[in-house]
Amino acid sequence: MSGEIALDTSVVVRFLNGDGAIVERVLALPEIILPTVVVGELLFGAENSTRSLQNLPRYLEFIAACAIAPLGKEAAAAYARIRLTLKRKGRPIPMNDIWISAQCLQHSWVLVTDDRDFDYVDGLILEHW
Repeated sequence: MSGEIALDTSVVVRFLNGDGAIVERVLALPEIILPTVVVGELLFGAENSTRSLQNLPRYLEFIAACAIAPLGKEAAAAYARIRLTLKRKGRPIPMNDIWISAQCLQHSWVLVTDDRDFDYVDGLILEHW
């Protein structure tokens, strides 16, 4: 899966909310990849929203159209390395972002996000849309 693009939650939400520039770029991708943790964040967001009855089916439909790789031992090892490195730098980021980073590093995915916390993860290839 080397060089493929994975989407962070922030970009998916903008897509689902109809941000024209994001919609165009996402629809141009040959395949939409979602890290497993992004799927969890999306489902939580849909369930937790004031419009969960409208949002959940839309989110589920989008998720069903995406490729999702399971988390495994390699991602867990990458998570431990990233978390330790960030701790030593004195630059903690949210745990979910560490898991997303770990899975992207494991698969050599480019992570598309508008979240600057990912900038602190060594070796992570990012695009900010």
